[in-house]
Amino acid sequence: MKNYDAYIFDFDYTLADATEPVVQSFLYALEKMNLQKSSRQDIINTIGIPIGESYTILTGDDSEEGIELFKKYQKEKSDEITVPNTVFIGDAKEVLQILKNRGKKIGIVSSRWGQRINDIFENLNSRELIDFIIGTEHVENYKPNPEGLFKMIDMMDAKNPLYIGDSYIDAQAAQNAKIDFVGVTTGTTSREKLESYPHIAVLDDLKELLNV
Repeated sequence: MKNYDAYIFDFDYTLADATEPVVQSFLYALEKMNLQKSSRQDIINTIGIPIGESYTILTGDDSEEGIELFKKYQKEKSDEITVPNTVFIGDAKEVLQILKNRGKKIGIVSSRWGQRINDIFENLNSRELIDFIIGTEHVENYKPNPEGLFKMIDMMDAKNPLYIGDSYIDAQAAQNAKIDFVGVTTGTTSREKLESYPHIAVLDDLKELLNV
């Protein structure tokens, strides 16, 4: 059994639930652009994917102009509602605290804007639990490209890192980075899909991570 010295987490649906602000900000942006509103579930299914790609999936429009306009309107609404309306999933805060007490390094690599994640943790009075945050503004290539994970491992000076995420994209990123992966079923990717990638474990509850 490896003694992991660094725990790297995805954010959305792994540590936190920002479903409502994501849905509302996407609907707001689509309305501002006079586009047909997507269903709540279709929007939820894109959480964890970079916003530009989400827009293309939902609308079929891959134009740079459309993507940038959607990002602008989505951020406009998200700035207003995301931080106060994002909550921890289950025992995530307790898990982070226990890992911290064990002397582990803790980082987040997410397809969300890193500064937003920082602000959310500040609002939840938990910023001290996270050593480093890498978001979309810190990389040129988004997950499943391993760039973010490589940067985080370097920042942490980690020898035996573990990546924890809820999405097949996270599983692919870990595979591409050639590091161990633990999946959690608290997102939109099924257990079966997560288990189809190299993994140490697939958990129904993040608290089970403490026994991995």
